[in-house]
Amino acid sequence: MATKKKGRASGKHVAGSRRAGSGGDDKPVALTLKVDSATYIRLCTLRATQRQSSQEILQQALAEYLDRVGA
Repeated sequence: MATKKKGRASGKHVAGSRRAGSGGDDKPVALTLKVDSATYIRLCTLRATQRQSSQEILQQALAEYLDRVGA
């Protein structure tokens, strides 16, 4: 007879009680972003011409967007 494991619900990550930015150690958290092929090619082209990683470009763009909308 199979038994369920306790803890995580259906294999998904369950968020802890600590909120982002509230602690002393600010560890990066993985995030998956799916885009269409045209957007991917544009990002790759920008990445090559700016000599930045996709992560750097997306972090900057996201930070600017969040600031703009007041989040």
